[in-house]
Amino acid sequence: MAVIIELLGWGGKRQRYFRVETSSVTIGRGYENDVVLDDAHISPNHLRLDAASGGWQLTDLQSLNGVEIVKNPSSPSAQILRSDSPILIGEGAEIKVGRTRLRILSDNHPVDAAKVLHHLEQDAGKLNRLSIWLPLFLISLGVEIAALYSSSFIEWQWKNVFSTILSTQALLLFLALFWGTMGRFLRGESQFLSHYCLILLAGLVYSLADLLIGMLGYNAGTEMVILILSPLNALLILAFLLSANFALATNMMPRQRWISSLGFVMLIIVVSISAQLKGWGEFSPYPDYFSGLEVPALQFASAEPADDFIANFDMIFTEADRLAID
Repeated sequence: MAVIIELLGWGGKRQRYFRVETSSVTIGRGYENDVVLDDAHISPNHLRLDAASGGWQLTDLQSLNGVEIVKNPSSPSAQILRSDSPILIGEGAEIKVGRTRLRILSDNHPVDAAKVLHHLEQDAGKLNRLSIWLPLFLISLGVEIAALYSSSFIEWQWKNVFSTILSTQALLLFLALFWGTMGRFLRGESQFLSHYCLILLAGLVYSLADLLIGMLGYNAGTEMVILILSPLNALLILAFLLSANFALATNMMPRQRWISSLGFVMLIIVVSISAQLKGWGEFSPYPDYFSGLEVPALQFASAEPADDFIANFDMIFTEADRLAID
């Protein structure tokens, strides 16, 4: 029966493993051992494992720092072994030698079931095609130009538009490069164009949703609709985008991806609220109303004509004076 010795990292995650086919395994820093560990706190000949009924006999070979039994199914209490008297350890036992943590398993130890690939991972190759990202880029470019034109209050000048578009695309390319670099280091593949397409798609969804929110604020006649829904829209899209990028660039499980994404969004919320606390409660001489310019065709709610509103000025001010006196 082969012995599997797993080298554990942060959080008990397996970093690498050794498979030894003999019934007696020696572990240490010396090259004559079956398992050689690069840890200055491990002795040249640190310990030996001998196959036994119900597990393995662990013997400390008079090492300098001993062997810490972190987890042992055969014995519930943790202990430090510093003598040559062996101790029985069971399947799945975890020990610490020097600063290195090991898990001892047999070769027939069951493993977790295979995880289903995220649909983005399965279809990532499609996003790298020219027929996908080029039309997406052109649509995104058109939407950005239309948004700049609709929000412009000065004479239209293409040189100003080009500088804005170039800076925006440079930012998007930087973000895609960041995620691609992370994927290159963590998974061995960058998926740069896939990340770029995801960011472009998120930008298109945000622009469409922001347009609808602007229409709601316009018809409601209040800026509060935009002040509440617009940041909420941006944060939700950011959470989904981060989760998708994590799926392509890392080996994180779905729960870990969502915890990381929502945690980052919550951090942004806390920082934004903290920055706005100074202005809360202060008197503002400006009334709360929708101040954006929109075409009349976007209005679907009934509204009071401007002439009627102006004709009622005297009555409005009279009522305001009465309320001030009361």
